[in-house]
Amino acid sequence: MKRVWTLVLALVLALSLAACGATETTTPSSSAEPQEKTTIKMGSGGTYADMIEKLGEMVADQGYDVELVLFDSNSGPADACSLGDIDAFIYNHEPWLEQYNKDNGTDFVVVSPLYYGRAAMYSVKYDSLDQLPDGATIAIPNDSTNMENMLLFLQELGLITLGEKTEAFYTTLDVVDNPKNIQFVETEISYTARSIEDCDAVVCSAQYIMEAGLDANVFLAENESKKDFPIGLTVHETDADSAWVKVLDETLHSEEFQTWFNEHYQGTLVLY
Repeated sequence: MKRVWTLVLALVLALSLAACGATETTTPSSSAEPQEKTTIKMGSGGTYADMIEKLGEMVADQGYDVELVLFDSNSGPADACSLGDIDAFIYNHEPWLEQYNKDNGTDFVVVSPLYYGRAAMYSVKYDSLDQLPDGATIAIPNDSTNMENMLLFLQELGLITLGEKTEAFYTTLDVVDNPKNIQFVETEISYTARSIEDCDAVVCSAQYIMEAGLDANVFLAENESKKDFPIGLTVHETDADSAWVKVLDETLHSEEFQTWFNEHYQGTLVLY
């Protein structure tokens, strides 16, 4: 029976790593040689846990035991994998991972694009963009890559105009024209959809909206640029040629898995 692990506090990971370092030299989780293994700890958030469990079921007859490790923050899987507490994850899109690598000196790669998450502007108070009032509150993700993408989306909709970037990514400070005087509520991405009752609108993943019990196909406008944000099996670059990685990735792209995927996620996540 599959074991489910839950990591709650990053402090626990840090203390564990420090304790090991006090007695011996810590070996980096990504080594020069691909690591072969049959027990694989894979991270994800609750939103995508089902696909990890399905993957585990499908590779069990090939001798692999996939252990699911759940996280409730956007950087949780990458943080844990960089510490060596998990082996792989399916959670963050490529632009986010590229920035994480730059900021943390890691070498994460998406083995091959699997899907992208549809995103849109949703509201339980209004039926069209024209109905948004002056001073409307709109919740958006607070991490750099997703915030920039959502701000560019709002600019495409004609709701704001962005000026020159003051940092590497656009932030709300770069809004130079805001005719509706929109008030931005910056949230951790996994919580953006939960703000929908408290805000006039939210800009977030369709999957999170579905999990909130709402119809993900009813929105004010869809963010078509999300097609450029691929998500897939993510590992250290030095593990990419390992046998276990190839088995997992081939299974993810198999007809059986992809048929299940489409039926399960109902179009909120779209396969490439």
